[in-house]
Amino acid sequence: MNVLGHEISDQTIDAALRWFPPERSFTFNDFQLALTRCGCPREVSDRAADRILQKARKAGTHVYSGGRWKRAKVRAL
Repeated sequence: MNVLGHEISDQTIDAALRWFPPERSFTFNDFQLALTRCGCPREVSDRAADRILQKARKAGTHVYSGGRWKRAKVRAL
């Protein structure tokens, strides 16, 4: 993912998402900090976090509720 001229690798994104177990919710700021710790440049971590979380929401893997993000529950067919 290219964010403001900086390339954010899929490995960096996956590592940041792994900071949060499925049963734990997290805030936008938590995720932004995890991205930075995983190698995302600080100056683009805000925009990168926003883009990643919105893509996850649209894909149905994460939901936003009460000011926190969490993994979506898988429904049995």
